[in-house]
Amino acid sequence: MKMFQLGVMAVFLGASFLSIANTDPRANNQPNVVIFMADDLGYGSINANGAAKKFVRTPNINRLAFEGINFTNAFATASVCSPTRYAMLTGEYSWRTELKKGVVNSKGPMLIKLGKVTVASWFQNKGYDTAHVGKWHLGYTSKPFKNLLGKLSPGPNDIGFDYHFAVPNNLDDIHKVYIENDGIYGLKSNKIKGYGKSWYGNEYTGYDAPQRVTENVMEYTTSKAIEWINKRKDKPFLLYYAAAAVHHPIRPSEIMKGTSGAGPYGDFIHETDHSVGRIMEALAYLGKLENTIFIFTSDNGGDLPAKPYHDGKDWPERVAYDMGFKYNGENLRGDKHTIFEGGLQVPFIVSWPKQLAKKETSNSLVSTMDIFPTLVSLLGDSIPETVAPDGVSFANALKEPDVEEGGRKLLVNRDVKGTKSIRYGEWKYISNEYYNKVGPLTKGDVELYNLVRDKGKSNNVAREFPEITSMLERLLDKVVETPSSKAIAQNGF
Repeated sequence: MKMFQLGVMAVFLGASFLSIANTDPRANNQPNVVIFMADDLGYGSINANGAAKKFVRTPNINRLAFEGINFTNAFATASVCSPTRYAMLTGEYSWRTELKKGVVNSKGPMLIKLGKVTVASWFQNKGYDTAHVGKWHLGYTSKPFKNLLGKLSPGPNDIGFDYHFAVPNNLDDIHKVYIENDGIYGLKSNKIKGYGKSWYGNEYTGYDAPQRVTENVMEYTTSKAIEWINKRKDKPFLLYYAAAAVHHPIRPSEIMKGTSGAGPYGDFIHETDHSVGRIMEALAYLGKLENTIFIFTSDNGGDLPAKPYHDGKDWPERVAYDMGFKYNGENLRGDKHTIFEGGLQVPFIVSWPKQLAKKETSNSLVSTMDIFPTLVSLLGDSIPETVAPDGVSFANALKEPDVEEGGRKLLVNRDVKGTKSIRYGEWKYISNEYYNKVGPLTKGDVELYNLVRDKGKSNNVAREFPEITSMLERLLDKVVETPSSKAIAQNGF
């Protein structure tokens, strides 16, 4: 069993870092933080998690795993993006808000309310520079809006991010522009003239501002992130980089086209890996890579669309899958949108060369929602019960990667319809509740699966084990009804 280096080992053996509250973070040589969240990147899409190199090659992500800890039992909180992004930033399940199902729409208000402590505002309060670059999809302002003209406040700048440069929703949303801080990037006037159609079939809004070029979004946003990093000479920083890839439409850049063995979809995965490498390289040139906590993950599993493509062609994702590329993993049922592991289990790698063990694998149950409290723990600080109320630190698993439990015993997930599940020990229970416009409905039977003996989740044993089914139903209700589920997640019943 490999351990932390001596200085960090002492933290977990009883000593602690000096608190960074009310101190100059430069004096304590505090680490930088990069949270890299890919979009729709399935668990099996990287070589470190079994992707064959005849389909894709992910050398930069592989390097992160080589220099850090690869968590093989990691999950997003939802199988779609907005709920996972909300939970990652706040340490709170998104269904505690008004977002009971689906995602934030293209003209929706910001899901994170003013006053809510986020990982960005926490680090900002500790003297860090903070930035979000890339996909946002958590809304702007306090109420639904007609367009993005005017000052977009409240927005990311109001919840802890010093700098914000974003794709408002997704790769080909109707806005077709970038947002910088609290307004449209490069806006020339308030004129609007709709034109064309997005990949989804809706007319582009037509702002009088530079229009995004889909194939260039990854390169451009990565460059913006690096530009921001290069200006951070003295103070430590937290960067949340949210890649627009590999969400459809699948549009790899010219430099990546044809580089994989899985068609355009594989090329787009290469695009994501290339972005990771560019950010790592920028950190290395500045001499900051060794003391940067770099977390790589995804917001949910990969999408496996039904045939045919809306213009009569096969979807690039489906083409890659039919080639034999199981980008969500060999034995994982379901995909994006679903309540099954194919939509929920995600790549999750943590690297901190200066302090953490290398080339380690952990099977501890962790969630993207746990990033916030874990980072706080790594800096020797603590948070009150009301902050990150559902997040659990997995710092213990970073200290001892082969520990059976890194801190969390159970996890609640939800799908696109709002159906919830709970995993606890060797069991997974799926409720029969989903949501329509007016509230919860019931549909079908509850489901119970054994996670050890039935990895493909093909055999519903709810009727065979009624006591376990009832116990998990009560446990799920307990988590839902308890405003802060930290203690429940750590202790179970």
